Amino acid sequence: MKLRDAFCGDTARISVGMPRFGGTFVVLLCFVVSSVANGEKSLQGRSVDTRIEFEVLENQPIGSTVGVIPIKPNFTYRFNEQPLHFALNATTGVITTTSVLDRESLPNDKFDFVILSSLPTYPIEVRVTVLDVNDNAPTFPESSIAVSFSESATAGTRVILDTATDGDIGPNDVTTDYQIVTGPKWATDKFRLVVTTNPSGETPYLHLESTGNFDRETQAFYQLNISARDGGEVPKFGYLLVNVTILDVNDNPPIFDHSDYVVSLNESVAPGTRVLQVTATDVDEGDNSRITYFLSPGNSQFSVDPDTGEITTSKSLDCDEKSCVFTVFARDHGSPRQDGRTYVTVNLLDTNDHDPIIRFRYFPANGKFATVDENAQNGSVVAAVSVIDLDEGPNGDTRVEIKAGNERNHFKLDSTPSFDIVRVNAALDREKVSRYNLTIMAEDNGTPKRTSTAFLIIQVNDINDHEPVFEKSEYSATFSELAPVGTYVAGITATDEDTGVNSNIYYSIVSGNDHQWFDIDNVSGLVTTRAKLDRELQDTVTLKISARDGGPSPKWAYTSLKIQILDENDEPPVFEFVVTNVTLSESTASNTVVASVIARDEDQGTNGTVTYSLHSEVEHRYPGMFAVGVSNGRVTTRTKLDREAMPFYELKVLARDQGVPALSSTATIYLSVEDVNDNSPEFYPRFYFFDLKEELGHVHAFDRDEGKNAEITYFFVQPTEDLLIEPKTGEIRLTDSGKAKNKSLRVIVSAKDAGNRKALEDAVVHVLNPSATESIAFESDKYVFSVTEDSEDAAKIASTPREIGRVKVVSSPSASFYVVGGDEERVFEIRGSGDVGVLESRRKIDRENKRRFDLDIVAFVAAMGAHAVTRVTIVVADVNDNAPFFGVSRAVAYIDEDAPIGHEVYLARAEDQDEGVNSELVYELSTNPGDMFYMSATSGMIHLKKRISFDGSVASDSGVGQTLNRVYNLEVTATDGGSPALNARQFVNVFVQDVNDHTPAFAHNSFETLLLETTAVNTRFFSLTATDVDLGVNSAVEYKIVDGNEDGRFGIFPDGMLFLKRGLDRETTDYYGLSVVARDNGVPARSSSASVVIRVIDENDNKPVFSNETFNFYLRENESIDTFVGRLTATDADIGRNSELFFSITSSMGLDFTIDSKSGVIKTLKSFDREQVLALSGRSWLTLDAAVADNGVIRLQDVAQVLVHIVDVNDNAPQFPRLRYKANVHENAEAGTKLLEVSADDDDEGRNGRVSYSLVAGNEDNAFQLDSDSGSLSLRSRVDRETRNVYELTVEARDDGNPRLSSSALVRVNVLDVNDNAPRFVAGLETINVSERAEVGRVLTKFEAVDDDLGMNRVVKFHISDGNAMGMFLLDADTGVLTLGKQLDFERETGYSLNVTVSDSGHPKLHTWTMVEVKVQDANDNPPLFSNTAIVRQIEEGIPVGTPVVTVLAEDPDAGRNGQVVYAIARQAPGGEHFGINPQTGVLFTQRPIDRESEDNFRVTVVARDLGEPVALESEKLVTIIVEDVNDNAPVFTSLASGVLVGGTKTGSVVFQVTAKDMDASTNGLVTYELVNGADFSGLFSVDRATGRVTVTRDVVNPRPTYELHVRATDEAVQSQRKSTETRLTLIGIANVGGDESSGGGESGGPGPEKRVKFAQPSYSASVEENETVGATVVRVVAKAGEALGQDVEYHLVDVAAFSRGVRVSGSGEGGANSATSFAVDRARGAVVTAAVLDREAGVDEFRLKVLAVVPSPVGVQTAETTKPVSMHQAYFSGQRDTIYHRRQEHEFMLIGCMFLARDPSGEDEGMKRAVILNIGLPESFINTDVETVGGLWREKLRVKRPLWDKENFGGWRSIERDSSAPPWESIRPADRKRNVWSSLTYAASFSLEECVSPSGIYPILSSSPPLSCGFDVGRSNQVPPVHPVDSRV
Repeated sequence: MKLRDAFCGDTARISVGMPRFGGTFVVLLCFVVSSVANGEKSLQGRSVDTRIEFEVLENQPIGSTVGVIPIKPNFTYRFNEQPLHFALNATTGVITTTSVLDRESLPNDKFDFVILSSLPTYPIEVRVTVLDVNDNAPTFPESSIAVSFSESATAGTRVILDTATDGDIGPNDVTTDYQIVTGPKWATDKFRLVVTTNPSGETPYLHLESTGNFDRETQAFYQLNISARDGGEVPKFGYLLVNVTILDVNDNPPIFDHSDYVVSLNESVAPGTRVLQVTATDVDEGDNSRITYFLSPGNSQFSVDPDTGEITTSKSLDCDEKSCVFTVFARDHGSPRQDGRTYVTVNLLDTNDHDPIIRFRYFPANGKFATVDENAQNGSVVAAVSVIDLDEGPNGDTRVEIKAGNERNHFKLDSTPSFDIVRVNAALDREKVSRYNLTIMAEDNGTPKRTSTAFLIIQVNDINDHEPVFEKSEYSATFSELAPVGTYVAGITATDEDTGVNSNIYYSIVSGNDHQWFDIDNVSGLVTTRAKLDRELQDTVTLKISARDGGPSPKWAYTSLKIQILDENDEPPVFEFVVTNVTLSESTASNTVVASVIARDEDQGTNGTVTYSLHSEVEHRYPGMFAVGVSNGRVTTRTKLDREAMPFYELKVLARDQGVPALSSTATIYLSVEDVNDNSPEFYPRFYFFDLKEELGHVHAFDRDEGKNAEITYFFVQPTEDLLIEPKTGEIRLTDSGKAKNKSLRVIVSAKDAGNRKALEDAVVHVLNPSATESIAFESDKYVFSVTEDSEDAAKIASTPREIGRVKVVSSPSASFYVVGGDEERVFEIRGSGDVGVLESRRKIDRENKRRFDLDIVAFVAAMGAHAVTRVTIVVADVNDNAPFFGVSRAVAYIDEDAPIGHEVYLARAEDQDEGVNSELVYELSTNPGDMFYMSATSGMIHLKKRISFDGSVASDSGVGQTLNRVYNLEVTATDGGSPALNARQFVNVFVQDVNDHTPAFAHNSFETLLLETTAVNTRFFSLTATDVDLGVNSAVEYKIVDGNEDGRFGIFPDGMLFLKRGLDRETTDYYGLSVVARDNGVPARSSSASVVIRVIDENDNKPVFSNETFNFYLRENESIDTFVGRLTATDADIGRNSELFFSITSSMGLDFTIDSKSGVIKTLKSFDREQVLALSGRSWLTLDAAVADNGVIRLQDVAQVLVHIVDVNDNAPQFPRLRYKANVHENAEAGTKLLEVSADDDDEGRNGRVSYSLVAGNEDNAFQLDSDSGSLSLRSRVDRETRNVYELTVEARDDGNPRLSSSALVRVNVLDVNDNAPRFVAGLETINVSERAEVGRVLTKFEAVDDDLGMNRVVKFHISDGNAMGMFLLDADTGVLTLGKQLDFERETGYSLNVTVSDSGHPKLHTWTMVEVKVQDANDNPPLFSNTAIVRQIEEGIPVGTPVVTVLAEDPDAGRNGQVVYAIARQAPGGEHFGINPQTGVLFTQRPIDRESEDNFRVTVVARDLGEPVALESEKLVTIIVEDVNDNAPVFTSLASGVLVGGTKTGSVVFQVTAKDMDASTNGLVTYELVNGADFSGLFSVDRATGRVTVTRDVVNPRPTYELHVRATDEAVQSQRKSTETRLTLIGIANVGGDESSGGGESGGPGPEKRVKFAQPSYSASVEENETVGATVVRVVAKAGEALGQDVEYHLVDVAAFSRGVRVSGSGEGGANSATSFAVDRARGAVVTAAVLDREAGVDEFRLKVLAVVPSPVGVQTAETTKPVSMHQAYFSGQRDTIYHRRQEHEFMLIGCMFLARDPSGEDEGMKRAVILNIGLPESFINTDVETVGGLWREKLRVKRPLWDKENFGGWRSIERDSSAPPWESIRPADRKRNVWSSLTYAASFSLEECVSPSGIYPILSSSPPLSCGFDVGRSNQVPPVHPVDSRV
């Protein structure tokens, strides 16, 4: 796994180790880790170990305690960066507030800072979270808003409202409790508030929902006060005023002020006469209340003004019953439009201008003629005659008589006041006369009289007195259940002796057709199959069939049809349950019944015999597990079940019948294995190591059972008072007792399940105190091993484990090893061998199960209480232990018989779980009958090798045909590439499918037959047969008549038999040419056709028929005698003599006319005058009766009526009642809108008097249309007032006479304006660019729009309809000026898409919108921002230069260069340029060696600067780097090398104190001591390992002269890194003579002077300058031995005491500063020299040394001692060589980078001031100097004014301390030569230069010898830029 994947793949994993850090930190960390993964050096900075979190409530008073950090004794603490709001007590660790915190005003409610301890420094990360209190009430975005509801809104209609916000958070935040708190009850009852969840998880939605219906006309406005409540304990509320407007909908129709109007007019008034004015109102508003009037369609006599409602006449009036009643509508302009109506009655004063109108009423009323039964009695009513005369009074009184057609007086008229009744007057006989035609005349009593004539047709009805009679009383049929739909079953026939409808017979199936298998033609009686039959459902069907005649009281007859259905194997076995769910316990024994499946087959015999078997896939998937009974379907287990191995089985059972072909079905048993408690809990891991803290961690065990059996309880085997364990979760915590003891613990944890099964192996938990133990480590933090998977069985592997690899602990001689992660299956074990852990396999390694193991290994040293963790990755290599595997063992493929060679038949795919060559498969056909196929070895595709011939044989190589196989059984073998190779087999059944390649064929292409036209319906008369040599459905043939049978007279059964479906009529059709298609059922289907010619033989069965019942002939008036009138025509459908016709006139009027009997031509015998005929008869036509007869044996005849119309001559033109008309129309009127109606009268009649209308002028744009018949003027298309506002139309009225006569009138149409033009923008504006710094109110643009309408319709308003988020923009509705409403912020929104809409003021309002993009231009208004999380990293000293430490990232929300960030180091303390930073990535890295012993922490201030213009913005971030110790220093002895052992020393007495110091920290600096040669003195001496005290192990009476002891000092680092130093200690043995030692050269009762040692002086005095070099001689002491001794004197320094101003501060045995290690003595010469550089300011100004002179003698060691006080003085450089003075006056140059020590001229050493001059030495023209005073000191800030060395600009700080003289004196301190870093810096500074000259370019600063050295750090080099000459005044 890549490092990037390991860390950045899962953010949660990163957050686990760093709780409560924000998402930004995680993102930055992922960025850094990704960089590492991409090849950069890994970051060496380590996060802080100690993290503490505190919480404090906001609004607490200043000084409130936030928390107490954990402190250590004798440590003090400080903030790394002083936070703004908090203070820290340095000794107690108490953090308090320094200001009142308001969480809502803080940029972040979390403060992260770092606290540093005193030396040795360690960091503590602290996070303070400011907790919210409920100090803010909810607020809505606006105090009031306006919303609207349509008055048609139903209950539940919602409007979304803005939710409230609350500055508080958590429980104090706004809740979802919104209430309507004020408002009248009638208003609040109409609404409620609904809060719904936002799917995104953000703020929920607040809806105002209607609870009832609205009525704007009752209440148009509501005002609601809505409250929002927060969740505080004392809640706060916010309020929103909601103004609700109810929008009008068109829910009220116009209402007329009267429901009806009545007015009287003379019926002869002229067109255009005013009738009356109607008025309607509408309570809606706007267009919903604007009304237009119109009349009902079809009213041509009146017109209404659409605006005023004034009604006028349009033509001469002609009203029924002298009263015109019509409807006037008032329609509003809403949507949908609503109408109101009123009725207008116009009563006319009468004139006799109407003919009587005769109307007949028949019985029944819907009849077309009168009927009467032939057995009707005299007086029976035949018809009613009513006469309507629209005139009044005598003009409307009429009388009725029968004028003709009643010569036999069979009928009579009876008059009543209301109507006349035609009654039967004599016996009727239908067989003699079946039809009567009576001429009825009506005449009024007006003057002159007016008459009219009508003809009453009376049909004599037959009486239904006979029942239908079937040909048979019972019918029968037998056929197969597979008979196709439409198969002929039987033809049922019945007859009826009645005629007409009484003889019509209708057939139906009354009963027995329960399954709707059969159908009967209700007219023909043909019974056919209607649906697929199923014998298994019913094998015998008896249908009861009825025959009903068509009489009005129908009569019925019944017969039965018995049908026997034969069985076929068409039913597969059917399971009772297709799916069965079974649950068995895993403890169930083998041979247990799983389930019994039962299938039934409804077929008969072998077709219904069922056997059972398991699907092949069951044995394939569960080999040997299950069995099924062949005959009973009982499924049983063959082995014991194991839920943990297989919890679920899917068993498929096949049921197959014994039919041909056999049919089968499948049932599925889903077997679930129920768990029993057969598994104990298992711990993994078994060993746990927790660091000592309150919540230690969890132990985990799992149980392979499930449910309650897997519920685990944890407990301690031996309870302990120090720890608690959570029984359910396994969490272990410290008790208060455990916290107090603060020690390492070991405890055994066990687990049991709900069945009390206990874990076989318990878990061992080690609780370690890391602060009280040493640490150990592995050689590597990661190991990688490779191993091949096992092919042996698990038992063999367990007995002979394999070694996988070894891990080693480098800091412990012996450790225990444990696998604690990554091996849940316990495949591996590790055993310890000293410091080596041997990893072995204990279970089978199966790569296919797991190809890689990542194990966590722990090494534990119980004696030390320490442990280490490493990661071991084991990569498993594959062996060929898996054979290929086919998904199914048996497959089926299909191939068409005409498939080409190479056709792909089947793709055999096997899988091999191995990898590499072991999984590379090769396929072959191991069984290939006839070598018909070949196979691709690599892809597994089976191809056709030989072609299958079309004639049913296979083409062989020899050309001889072979018998065609319909199935090929192939065997496929897949072999892998392993060694040895493994294989698998699959059986493939390839079925050859028939291809529909043959067309059904008829025996002939055409057939012919004859049929009498009297052939009975259902007669089967001709059989067609077509054959198809294909197979299956491809050979099944269906027949269909496709042509020549348009009237459906013929049918064809599925077997090809033609039959007659409807009766024949030769007179209609005597020849039929049918085209019959035979089509198979293949895909695609193939078909052929044959023609069948049917000739119909005629019989005489038709009478002659006139072509019309009434003939109308037209004769111009005044024509001469013998003028042709007309010709009668008749036809006879028969042929031959039966169709010969003879015509005659039978009425008395025939005297005026003559007719030709053969041709039927009628001519006049006199001249006629139309006006005379009209005056005599009241009509302008004459009536004749005519007859026609055929020439058949029985002659048949027909009669007709002839009307001879006397045609008028055209001599009158049409006349308009007025010459000018006026109309108004709105321009939005729809096409077809009626404007007015014009009319003209013509006194002529017929075509001469028929008037048509047309527009002849003024309609050039074709906007209008005039109905040519009614004169109605309407719109053809919509008009546009803006194009044309008035039309002058010329209307012409023209008759149809010859020649045509005409007249004209003028119509003026005014077009009225409506709001039909939407306003339009004058110019399009797509984009507006505006800076985010633009001031509020700034004018951005001005929109302009125009509207082509008039009046208010053209007044425009502007508004922003969309995109104006948070009201950022303001648009003046009247002027269209767009201004900035709120301050823009590019970082919040980079642009706005405004939808600007302009609307007019019309009704309805029209609008146009345009899209305007407002692009916000970024300004550099955001500095780069660092995360507020403190950055503290811990690094090891000595890491290589260039090592990355941490990535410091800042984000700048600006865009482009304004948001591009570069990094630099502003300053770092202490100085020395130890760190650099990558300006692009922000990676902080080391650029000088890091030595903890010099500096143990660094403070680096990183500045992030953007590249914005004109001014770049920047921010700073402090990075604290804690340097961790590594053991890079050996102990250094600080004690003297010589001591004294006095005779008489008692056992256990301390004779010397050995001391050594180690500059390292912690255990690396802890020194232990041991004697290297202690055995040389028989164990006389021992040294305390910890204190270094040297003691004697027995009494010393007479010591030796000297003892040379070798003492080793060793640090306590880890074993592999320990360092040691040895020293030689000389103990001088001195005998105790008289209880006193010899000293000072004086006598002490010992040997005489000749055997004594004596110093030349009893004491010495000397002085030494501080900072003197090591080895400088301080003084030389001299001692002489007595003559008897005769040996050289040896000098030993045995004590050094330090004093400050006369007070002793330390001694050699006390380890004080500048004491034992400050001086040394030359043993031979007695010269006392400096052993260290002395520093007087360190607090010591005098040393007192004791020197011992030693000479061995026969009586013992002779010694003398002297003391030597050494005074230390301030060291000065004298003269020009030693002293440099620099007076700050006007000067040109300054020093660069070197510091010197200068002497104060006043001579007061203590008054010295320190100073640092940094980055100086350039001419003043290069820099600017700003001086400020800080704490009494001068601080000068320098900035470079122009490029330095043509490379980078630099900026730096210099801080100079001066005395108070004027001008001041400046003191300059030299650099530390040893460390080459600045020391005693008052202020830190930094700069970088990429280019410097070599050191050879340095100018000499002084002429002293040796020259002083300078340290200068530039980038990563140690080069020094040129140094300019020193001011001569220095």
